Amino acid sequence: MISYAILGITFLYAVIQILIYASRQRKPLTRDDIDERLLAALNGGDHARK
Repeated sequence: MISYAILGITFLYAVIQILIYASRQRKPLTRDDIDERLLAALNGGDHARK
């Protein structure tokens, strides 16, 4: 019974996250965007420049 409750909560969380993502209408990050953010984080927060 507890398993079903956890599964239900997880499902609702996923649905809410999808709705939030859709409402913001953001485009998914490209590999270059992810690489740039990771490099910026490793460099102390400065934005990486091309």
